[in-house]
Amino acid sequence: MLKVTKPFNQLLCILLFSSVSAFSVLGQETPYNQSSLISSKTGIDYTPLEESLQQQQWLRANEITTNLLLQSAEREQQGWIAIIQPKPPEDEVVNSLRITTPIKCEDLRIIDDLWKKHSEGKFGFTVQLDVFLETDNVPGRLVDTEAYDKFGEKIGWRNQDGWIQFKYNLNFSLQAPRGHLPNPRPEYQITGGRMNYIALTQTMQDCGMQRVAVSR
Repeated sequence: MLKVTKPFNQLLCILLFSSVSAFSVLGQETPYNQSSLISSKTGIDYTPLEESLQQQQWLRANEITTNLLLQSAEREQQGWIAIIQPKPPEDEVVNSLRITTPIKCEDLRIIDDLWKKHSEGKFGFTVQLDVFLETDNVPGRLVDTEAYDKFGEKIGWRNQDGWIQFKYNLNFSLQAPRGHLPNPRPEYQITGGRMNYIALTQTMQDCGMQRVAVSR
């Protein structure tokens, strides 16, 4: 019979403990590690955005977000993200154009998830989208200015005097209204700003970030 010595028993215990510890570490979920902050579609590194949000540098994070959206859409030279497409053949809406962006879904999700994560769910594009739909707006459609004005009032981009002056008059704190940040527009304009944001909502819908039924 094989005689098991005490040192051998101790060695077995050490190996077993090491294996269990390694398995436990590997089994832990790390939603955002270095690799997950680099888009597999565009190669863009979202670490600077993560760092700014971790430090609650909301103004800097907002500016970084605007630049990242332009990079993902490959629209840095143009300076805006919206593109206009003909409506799909199955679309029954009369005289309607489809306004969207070429932003990659993976990139948009990373940005949105980081904002929600570091604001405890108060900020983010999908947070804004809920309010956008509640105020009778439609993704990718220029429905009417009143609906968009109502959306702006709900999230604090607009007051009784009109659209607030960009950008230092935004509330860069957790005391801001729900959905106040990020604001992807380089400046407040009734036309260009509205077009860019409506295009972004269409991309969110196309990416399955919010399931909505277009009724108009």
